[in-house]
Amino acid sequence: MDPMPVKRPVPSKRKAAADRLESLAGRGAPRRRANVRELARYAATSSCNLAAAGFAARVDFDQLLQGTRLAAPFGQSPFGFRRGNRFEELLRRDGHAPLLALLQENLGYDTAGAKVANLREGQPRSKAGLEERAKTTAELVKSIMTGAKSAPNLIDGAVFQREVGGSVAHFEADAVAARFEQPVHVGEIKSFPTVDGQADPDKLGAAVSQVSIYILLLRELVERMGGKPEIVSTDALLITAKNTGLQPTMCVKPVGREVDRAARILDRAPAAHEVAASIPAGTPAFAAAATGDEAARLDALAKIADVVGTEYRPGCLASCGLSRFCRERAHEAGAPSRVGGNVVRLLPGIASLDRAAELSRGAPAAAEEAAVAEQLVRAARLRDRLGPPAAAPAPARGARR
Repeated sequence: MDPMPVKRPVPSKRKAAADRLESLAGRGAPRRRANVRELARYAATSSCNLAAAGFAARVDFDQLLQGTRLAAPFGQSPFGFRRGNRFEELLRRDGHAPLLALLQENLGYDTAGAKVANLREGQPRSKAGLEERAKTTAELVKSIMTGAKSAPNLIDGAVFQREVGGSVAHFEADAVAARFEQPVHVGEIKSFPTVDGQADPDKLGAAVSQVSIYILLLRELVERMGGKPEIVSTDALLITAKNTGLQPTMCVKPVGREVDRAARILDRAPAAHEVAASIPAGTPAFAAAATGDEAARLDALAKIADVVGTEYRPGCLASCGLSRFCRERAHEAGAPSRVGGNVVRLLPGIASLDRAAELSRGAPAAAEEAAVAEQLVRAARLRDRLGPPAAAPAPARGARR
């Protein structure tokens, strides 16, 4: 059973929007497909129109400015990629024995005679392969729901299919543990170290965001097939490396709030036709920022940003490949966002820090600035009244201390 029809008639507006987004990306722009990592990263910058345009056009912002002074300083290293592959291979040894042992140890499952369906075997790493795996995933989940004797206890490499922003995307999960007992659990495998039960908070947060999306997608699949989504637990299974080696360990983490947030993220993902309609013809393509002279590349990107708008926050530095570019723009404009979200919330309607200083000195305020201007004037008066603490006079040379 297909979880979602793949071949559907495409309305002319959708086709036009897809063509416009393809034009916005441009030939030669680095591209990436939608996956849970990209969704989680997009969620951190979803209020930014530039991020929305890049997400809709599937442009890889991490690579767009490579070779310039504003290139993203992060991305998975080849060492990290190899470590991750080795860790996953270790968990699949001997018919997934290490992974089944973790399920038995942490959840008390009786894994004797467990059935494992490895959907990664025999399928090409292509769109056609992902579509076939999504179909097989739906069939296996159906067998689990109905209690079929052939139902697997563990699905490795399940693929979920969902429309995001007006186009169908495929999402590959690490592990779905099922039929040992209810409810069904979803697992996420990460090779970063857990030392004394503690992991890097940023990496842990990203893993939680990703597995939460998998849980939501599985719940939606169960519901589409007539089952109760509650059979899918909101307790995520996080499999990481213990200490600095590759010995696997597992923790069970409740992620109900994150699953609800994932639903909002997916529902609010920018629709291609809406993004396309918001960008006028003649706007430079992202490809113009990908190659050539650095000054010309940054100028092309600045023209796109001028058209669609940006919304920089210090938190963007951890999630967006264009964060350094937007930070520089925010500094040049004196935007309140350059010093953090708290200042932005305290200065609604104020275009710049320079403007805030003018208002604090009594400059006439526009209608949208009036409420904040009054508070700024009061703060300035209080500051002047208290004044800076008087510096202690320096002792005279030769004076006794």
